[in-house]
Amino acid sequence: MKYFWTLLALTGLVIVQSTLLAALFPRLPLAPALVFLMLASLRFERGFFLIAALWTGLVQDILLGEFFGFFMLLNFNSAVWAWEIRKEWLDNLVLTGGLRLIAATLLQEVFAAFIFYIRGITDLAGTLQINAGKDLLFNLLVYAVFLLALKIRHRGSKLEAVLGAKL
Repeated sequence: MKYFWTLLALTGLVIVQSTLLAALFPRLPLAPALVFLMLASLRFERGFFLIAALWTGLVQDILLGEFFGFFMLLNFNSAVWAWEIRKEWLDNLVLTGGLRLIAATLLQEVFAAFIFYIRGITDLAGTLQINAGKDLLFNLLVYAVFLLALKIRHRGSKLEAVLGAKL
């Protein structure tokens, strides 16, 4: 049942991200689903994390009408590589989640640029730099908001313990 609620939350975040946030803030690249996915990577095992990444991409592809699974490919590839930032490398789960988010964001931008290059768009260098910077900045801001909300919700406990709690 714990997997169901996580997938439902990811689905809701993708719907809000693709419809409401895109309409309210059309110039801001807000991706709360990716941020939540990286936070979920701290709690769940690898298999579920990769399935959740595929699910998130599939829902986004269906909502945006992407026929060839563009977002599913981006989410899965970035999740596979971001998972390699181990929890054991650093003692701080907040930092590990942030590094995973940074890696996932940058990898998504690089993979997207590669796919656009294959599709025939050649002038990507300047666009990639600007988009990667904006996406990274706003994803880190959304990550900070998620952490703040977790801290407010669990006032008596340390944020590290909340992030690492097994469901």
